Amino acid sequence: MEITRAFLKQVLLYFLIICALVLIVLFPRNLTVATVGGTAEMMLEYQFSWSEYKNNLTQYFETVWSDKSLGDTRHERVTVEDELLRYVPASLKIIFPAFFLSVFLGIFKGIFDYRRKGTKLSVFGNGLTWMLQSIPDFFIAVCMIWGVTMFVPDLKLLSQNTSYSFLLPTILVAIYPMMYIARITSTSLLNEDGQYYIQVARSKGFTQKKVVYRHILPNALKPVLAHMTSIMVHLMTSLLIVEYLLGYEGMSYRLFTALGYTNTSEGLSIGLFEHGVIIGIGLIIMLLVMLAQLTGFIIKRSMRIV
Repeated sequence: MEITRAFLKQVLLYFLIICALVLIVLFPRNLTVATVGGTAEMMLEYQFSWSEYKNNLTQYFETVWSDKSLGDTRHERVTVEDELLRYVPASLKIIFPAFFLSVFLGIFKGIFDYRRKGTKLSVFGNGLTWMLQSIPDFFIAVCMIWGVTMFVPDLKLLSQNTSYSFLLPTILVAIYPMMYIARITSTSLLNEDGQYYIQVARSKGFTQKKVVYRHILPNALKPVLAHMTSIMVHLMTSLLIVEYLLGYEGMSYRLFTALGYTNTSEGLSIGLFEHGVIIGIGLIIMLLVMLAQLTGFIIKRSMRIV
């Protein structure tokens, strides 16, 4: 009964988020051009209209219902679904490996931080974790791009025409969530360290490694699994930065262009605002967050973690 109630709460929450997304995306953005004092000087004005807002909503949902599509795009005869089929698979090649790298390597990094706490190697433990969490994603991305182009120019990691083009974006996207999980794991292990059952295990002569992996870690995984949705959210935010900086044409890159921003030789230009593409990519991101939460729930049930 409690599981059903929790499931319904999550469904309601995601439904409200989707409604909020649609309401924000379809908010009127039309600007009017006005002259100043009858002169040739022009200025842009914005006036909100409830009738225009209502018209945007009704017209969009009528189009979705009649065309059975989320809408058209800036490209002629190309629907939102066509764009999703083109760009989403490229991002999934990054998201899934980065998610599992973040979880598994983050847990092992947290164990390393816990076991090396108070030793000379702690600089590679909590110190390194803190440093990688503090450095902005875009700075790490720029440094890695510079390193690749300077020292291994023949390695075409920045090209999407190779089978391994997703490797560099995957590493960059996984760094912050991995350190995030490492901090949670290390803290959870420290909280369990003083428990009575740990003292009993050590009194039996078990090695520190066996005590950690067999006794402490299973109980410390509960807060880690509770942050699965947070991991996916961090991945999504990092993905937008990484795909744009690397020019990797995935769904986050397409989302940036759908907002009306295009990177040209003359700089950043503002173009068409694609409502349907933004809503479609938003739904995909919401589905991935739900999938991450479901993954955490399944692991907890399979390991019988209450």
